[in-house]
Order: sequence, then structure tokens, then C-alpha cells
Amino acid sequence: MPLTAIWIASALIALIAEFYSGTFYLLVVAVAMLCGGVSAWLGAPEASQYVIASIAGVAGVALVYGYKRRHPPLPAQPRADDPDLGQPVQILHAPASGHARVQYRGAAWDAAPVDGAPLETGATAYIVGRDGNLLKISSTQPEQ
Repeated sequence: MPLTAIWIASALIALIAEFYSGTFYLLVVAVAMLCGGVSAWLGAPEASQYVIASIAGVAGVALVYGYKRRHPPLPAQPRADDPDLGQPVQILHAPASGHARVQYRGAAWDAAPVDGAPLETGATAYIVGRDGNLLKISSTQPEQ
């Protein structure tokens, strides 16, 4: 098998792996291998192919790293259109660990207080946010 085909096949494997992982780094590896394949197709010596692929890989990783540093992911914002915000919940069980069990919409939910106020069984609290299925509750009703 010619070296060009090995480079191209390796680039395709890295590209397919990138589709499954969703990282840009495997895309950089695929492009670097493609650069090695193009240099092999153009007739460069084998050592030069490795150097070209390595330089392309290092440059690509540096570009992706720099881009990610300049564009950090946005913090999760509570959804303003969430119909659960401000709704009252009944505290079913409030252990000292901080997490409580509350009754809301006919089901028991896990909840965590956000204001640090002690929770009492049977009291009413209000939903001020959510983290997945964990309700964030407060002892005071939020402004609407």
C-alpha cells in the first residue's frame, strides 16, 4: 500500500472519530495527516512528510487552544421563560445535609436552598432556578 493511501486512510479515521467525539483536536489531527498525505502525493521524502504533518498538527492545536482561550464557554443562564420559576413547593423532608425533598406538580423532587435559610418540613418554598432535575428553592417568593 502506498504511503499516500496510509496517510489519507489515517486522516479519514481521525475525521470519523472526530464526528463521534465532537472535539476540534481530532479534526486538527485529521488535517495534519492530510497534509502528510498531500506531501507524499507530491513526492516529498518520507522524513519530510512526518515533519510537515507534525508542524501542521502543532500549529493546528495552537490555533484551537488560542481560540478556546479567547472564547470561553458562556455560563448557564436561568431561562426567563421557565414556567416553574416562582411556583410554590411543599417541603416534604428537610435533612441537615442541605438537600430537601419537595412536593411539586404531584411528584417528589430533590431541591437545594439557595439562600441558606433553614428548611422546615411542611413549610412552603419557591422555585428560583433549576439544575437539571434539582430544583433551586428559596424561602422568599421571587419577584415576577
